[in-house]
Amino acid sequence: MSESKLIIQFLESIPSRGCCDDCLARKSGIGPRQLVGRICRRLASEGKLVRKKGRCPLGDHTKLISRLASKGSTASRRWGAHKPLQAGTLSIEEAWRYIDRFCRALWARHMKGEPPASLAESITTLRDEQLLPVHQANMMHTIRTLRNLVVHENLDFGEHERTIARAAWQIVRDWAEHREAQAWRLAATMCARHAA
Repeated sequence: MSESKLIIQFLESIPSRGCCDDCLARKSGIGPRQLVGRICRRLASEGKLVRKKGRCPLGDHTKLISRLASKGSTASRRWGAHKPLQAGTLSIEEAWRYIDRFCRALWARHMKGEPPASLAESITTLRDEQLLPVHQANMMHTIRTLRNLVVHENLDFGEHERTIARAAWQIVRDWAEHREAQAWRLAATMCARHAA
């Protein structure tokens, strides 16, 4: 059984309460905790879990709690989540991933050394090095921030947020296809590999 299925199976045994990543790792036998966190973030982006800060009923401490998403709930606040990777049909998670890969491709083309682990730091550094215009960097930060709010804070990703995300994506895409087409295509290739 996959680790994702084990996590869902365990959470089914405590459906109304959920628990934090630490307790989930300890009780399910999946480790390390960071792996559990990564899996839970992915499951939340797929609409299978809801993650909110709260008191963990198993460990009696305040942390980010994962619960199963109820059927028909708005936990899957996605922007066309299962559609092909193209403008206007990306989920917010896919848009975030594409921008992350694009920044890595830009870094590899123009900078020395490894890119920062943080997407925020990559965007800011590329902007400061004048490899990204300020406006496009701000749009990337907008997508990054919206995605983090959806994944980590359970943002109700409604029509207004989708409109903002789509417009920010279009601004980044138009610039990248015109000015950094090679890096943009490389990002598409990296995203396709990730999806496979």
